[in-house]
Amino acid sequence: MIIRHLANILSFTRILAAFFVFFITPLSWGFYLVYSYCGLTDVLDGIVARSMQTESHMGARLDSIADMVLFIVVFYRLGPVLWLSASRWIWIFAIIIGLIRITAYIVGAMRFRQFAALHLISNKATGLVLFFVPYLFLIIDMNIVLIGLCIIAMLSSLEELLCEIKAKQYNPNIRSYFEL
Repeated sequence: MIIRHLANILSFTRILAAFFVFFITPLSWGFYLVYSYCGLTDVLDGIVARSMQTESHMGARLDSIADMVLFIVVFYRLGPVLWLSASRWIWIFAIIIGLIRITAYIVGAMRFRQFAALHLISNKATGLVLFFVPYLFLIIDMNIVLIGLCIIAMLSSLEELLCEIKAKQYNPNIRSYFEL
């Protein structure tokens, strides 16, 4: 019985692990250990669900919730470190990206009468780069890492907005603007 729910269990444990990040010093070995566990479970839950044919709407939502919780907690913990270390114009760039992303979600919600986030390849690339940002800080200057992240995030946010505007119907699994 537990095997059937293994993917959801992995997602749920990612939520629990994300809360541990509240109590760990940012960018410490403990942080990297818990953060790596969260990344591993993020990869494994989808693989497990597909291989065991236990994919579900609830599982997809749980995965998204786990991703959101991890992002919020990590940003909350790393935010002060980034605020002190990153150039101010990077913060302005990030705010612009956030506004574009929110606009895309609003356009999608208005057009399709539901929360309409897309699984674009560019969004997945942004998520992948975003996940590796704390590791990249170990080997590359923080501002260079953040500039690269902002460029990728800006492109994916603009693509999502264009897709939400142009799409005739909601398809969360669209891979690119060029599929429309």
